[in-house]
Amino acid sequence: MTDRYGIVPAGAPDGASYPVWVVRDRATGALVKALPTHPEPLRFHSYDNAQAWVRDNGTPAPGTEVER
Repeated sequence: MTDRYGIVPAGAPDGASYPVWVVRDRATGALVKALPTHPEPLRFHSYDNAQAWVRDNGTPAPGTEVER
């Protein structure tokens, strides 16, 4: 697991009764956006799917320098 992102609950759209999860960048506190040109956050209707996204995207690509 990575420490870069955290998964937090979001308000359900249109008053839906199912949980919605968003991903927050812990360094900036900003929600991860669905697309760079749109203001909507990336939303998941399954916590497992959110965890999979964090696992797949939370580590830098090989060859990328990371400052600590």
